[in-house]
Amino acid sequence: MASPQVPYQGYRYYRRRRSLFGPIVLIGIGVAFLLANMHVISGARLAWLFATWWPALLILLGLVRIVEYSIARSQGSPVPRFGGGAIFLLILFICIGLSASGARRVDWQRAFGDDVDFNGFNAAFGEKYEFTDELTQPLPANGSIRVDNNRGAVTIHASQDSGNSVKLVVRRHIAADSQNEANDIHSRQAATMTPDGSILHIDSGQHEASGHVGFYVGPRSVSDLEIWAPAKAAVDISTAHGDVNVADRQADVTVSTTHGDVQLSQIKGNISLTAHSGDLQISDITGNVKIDGKADDVTLSDITGGVSLDGEFYGDTKLSHVGSTVQFRSSRTDLQLAKLSGDLDMDSGDLRANSIAGPLRVTTKAKDIHLEDVSGAINIDDSHGEVEVHPQSPFGDLTVNNHQGAIHVVLPEDAGYTVDARSTRGELETDFPLNISEQGPDRTTTGTLGKGGSKLQLTTDHGTIEIRKG
Repeated sequence: MASPQVPYQGYRYYRRRRSLFGPIVLIGIGVAFLLANMHVISGARLAWLFATWWPALLILLGLVRIVEYSIARSQGSPVPRFGGGAIFLLILFICIGLSASGARRVDWQRAFGDDVDFNGFNAAFGEKYEFTDELTQPLPANGSIRVDNNRGAVTIHASQDSGNSVKLVVRRHIAADSQNEANDIHSRQAATMTPDGSILHIDSGQHEASGHVGFYVGPRSVSDLEIWAPAKAAVDISTAHGDVNVADRQADVTVSTTHGDVQLSQIKGNISLTAHSGDLQISDITGNVKIDGKADDVTLSDITGGVSLDGEFYGDTKLSHVGSTVQFRSSRTDLQLAKLSGDLDMDSGDLRANSIAGPLRVTTKAKDIHLEDVSGAINIDDSHGEVEVHPQSPFGDLTVNNHQGAIHVVLPEDAGYTVDARSTRGELETDFPLNISEQGPDRTTTGTLGKGGSKLQLTTDHGTIEIRKG
């Protein structure tokens, strides 16, 4: 007997569900923009939150996908999948997130400068409000001045009167959403002048967190301090972001800055400067100058004492008329000389100087060296660069060691030296009556110039040695 026929019911079709992640993100974006429009949260704060927490959206996406996969498996239905468009948007989102995180870490204040008018960036920084305050305080007897300013320029002038008072003018710029908010910030950040023993402590009052990197977070303020103080008062300035300008002092000046240019002039005292970036310009100093840290362009002129530079200097370093020892130390160059009557100009690839009193010692690499009118002992150690030296009387020992670079020495015709020169795999040429011998890849010359005396020792490989008259 035949079995009963079961009616054909056709195939069962499962509609593939769409992922819930898209609607969740869309709702979140809508809520965020609604809060920004209602001024519950600022646009800048919103940007900062995204730049910080965008990876959390990837975690949320993963969790949503796990839940959707579990539900689909339990119901026997297809798992929602990403299409090509969704994958493209995910990659684009990751790129935007990485860019936002990188922008948050950028110091925009340093990038645009402290003098930029941020009123054009209202969407990110709020409206700009201006305040001016003036304070006066007597300076303790034989006292000094200590200045602390987190963000803003510091300028110190010599008092025009014969009194012993210190005058402070604070020009504050505050970015806020309203005048009331700016007033509240200003009242909380009042500048102070406080005597502490023999020190008058000037504080800008900026102790609240401010948006100094990347996207602005919370209220932002800049306080420019202008100070008139007795010329004989020593000053000690500490600032994080802002230029420093000090002139007409008859006492020591100490400066510590993180971001900003420094200009010091007409100071009868010693200078101690610690910097991390910015240009340094120091001139007309009766005393010693000591610089530590990092800087861009450095210009020093008319220094009666000695100069010491220790750190990394990424721009041009220019020195003129230094009355005592010059010491320069960086990761690539170590230089010391006794006195600089002329000029010295140095950057990453060149060192040029004239009118130098030795002993002179230079150790560097990958730098072309050109020295004129150098007296006293000279010792140069270089590599992958050319060295040219013009000694002058009184002569001292001249030693040059160069690796893969030429050596050019220009001597007065009546100079007296005992010569020992060797070039390996290079040429050796001289205008003086010296015999040149060849042995394998080496070319050497020894002998006496004039009455002899000082030693002239030159050594190089893969480079030419020239001993010229001039």
